[in-house]
Formats: sequence, C-alpha cells, structure tokens
Amino acid sequence: MPDSQTRHTRGLTVVIILGVIFFALLALLIVRSGKRPEAPAVASETLSVLSLRARLRTQPTASAPVVATAANGEKLIVLEDRGAWVRVQDDDGMTGWAERNSLERTSERARRLARYETIRKLPALNAIVSGRTPLYAGPGIFYPIIGELPADTQVKVYTRDHDFYAIDHDNQIAYADVDAIDVSSAGTRQVDVHTDTTATDTAAATATSEPAVGTAVPQPVEPPVQSAPQVPVTADNTGVYTAVPAGGTQPEETDRVVPRFPMMARRAGIQGPVVVRGIVRKDGTIDNVEVIKDLPMGLGEAAREAVSQWHFRPATYRGDPIDVYYTVTVNFRLQ
Repeated sequence: MPDSQTRHTRGLTVVIILGVIFFALLALLIVRSGKRPEAPAVASETLSVLSLRARLRTQPTASAPVVATAANGEKLIVLEDRGAWVRVQDDDGMTGWAERNSLERTSERARRLARYETIRKLPALNAIVSGRTPLYAGPGIFYPIIGELPADTQVKVYTRDHDFYAIDHDNQIAYADVDAIDVSSAGTRQVDVHTDTTATDTAAATATSEPAVGTAVPQPVEPPVQSAPQVPVTADNTGVYTAVPAGGTQPEETDRVVPRFPMMARRAGIQGPVVVRGIVRKDGTIDNVEVIKDLPMGLGEAAREAVSQWHFRPATYRGDPIDVYYTVTVNFRLQ
C-alpha cells in the first residue's frame, strides 16, 4: 500500500506540474496575441519632381484639395504607392498625394539625362519662339510641363520628334510644339525650287531633265556655307562629326536630284523653306535624312526624298574621309 500511495502522489504531482506549465504557456500566448505585430521595415524611396511643380493633395485624385506644392528638382519621400498616385512627404514634413508621372526615380533621371546628352551632340539650328509656349519633358503633351518660354525667346533646336522640337533649355533638353518655334535656316546650304502657279498638271508631270514650266529649278552647285568651328569638334559614339573640324574640307554635292513641287501644294499656294538634315558618309552617300522644318501638302517629304538621293564628294579631316552631318534648306517658291 505505501508503494501504491507513493506512486499516486507522484502522478498527481506530475499532473499538477504539467497543468501549471500549460496555463503558463496559455497565458503567454494570450499576452503575445494581444500585441500588434510589428510591420516589416520598408526601404524608403526618394523621387525627384520632374514637372515645373507638383501639387500634393489630400486624396489621390485631381479634384482633392492641395496641401502643399513641390518645385522642379525637389526630393520627395514615398510613403505609399498606388500606381498613378503616390503619397509622399516633403522636407517640411508635409504629406500628400502626387501624380506619379510628375515625379521620376534616380534611374529614370539618369536615362533621361543620357538621352539629352546624345541629342545635344546633334548640330543645332538657331530659332526663335513665335508665341508663348510650354516646355515638356518629352515629345508630347502627356509629358509633364517643365517650363515655359515667352515669345521672341531665342533658342537652339537640335532635332524634331513628331510634332515637337528638342531644344536647349537651362543646359537640358526640353520639347516645344513645332508651331511655336520658327527655325532659321541661316548658314545652311540653300537650294531654290521654283514653279509657276499657272502651270498645268501635265507640264509638271511630264517634266524631264530640261527645266519646264512648273518644275523645280536648282541653283548652281556650291560648297555649303559653314563657318569654321569655334571649339574643337569631335565625333560622337557612332563616329559621326557634328561639323567638319577646323582644317578639314566640307562635303560637296556632285550629283543632285531636283526636289519636286507637289501638285497639292501648288494648288493651295503653299510655299516656303523646308530644312532637311542627314549624314554624308565616307562613300559620298547620304542617309538618316530627316525633316527638321516641315511644310504641309507634302513639301517636307518631297525635299527629304530628293536629298536622300544626292551624292557627294565626302568631307575630309587630316586627309581622310569622315562621316558628318549635313543640313540643307530647300526653298519652295511659287512663281
């Protein structure tokens, strides 16, 4: 009997100990479940304001009240990202929702500046702003506005992208509507194309190598008028020179296709200059021909199509032929 009682006492003790442990674990579980779990640390992201200004709003909608405004280049810390809208915080601690397309990441900024540097290596044409116009971060009105130019401002045009000119603005590239920029063709090779407004369709259609009424009449072939570079000229990463370096020889036209004067343009009384730019290669051909300054009714395409077929005595530098940009202005004149 004593052994039986001893075993009973020991068993009861074990049960009690296990019960204590169980309730202790249960209490600990209850206490821990009452605490709010800590949110995982989120790496903060900083975005730069790309547009002229970014409005911070109380809600992610364009109709929400504005609580603060951030200027171009200002850094904002991202607190929440909802795709088209992000909740950000400025240096003063103000928070609000901003449109994502008005901001850019560091990587996006690096790509944009690299693209700008490539464009800035193209030969520039002088131009003047004909009317007050906004400047966009890219070639389209869906890009954020990064500035504005008043009328009569002198600018440099590097290239054309659809209906926008890439121009120099505060040592960066901005885009302006082509209709607001008047590109000057001064200093470029000039070619006059004449026609008679009374010419018949047949006369223009049957024109041959002999100039006839209603056909284009080229001026004598002369070397392009270009001033010597004031600063050292180097080739870009594709080996193309912006201009012929000092001491080199300019490309000279040896065979030229006369631009046609489109019938629709003649009937509509459209005339004026078309500026075309291409690359004269070492073998005397020209490619990558693009219309910088266009005119309606097919005049720009007529000039581009003709110039694309020209042949040259290539430019040289230090006795060797080089690839170089070549700009020509085709003046369509009604007579």
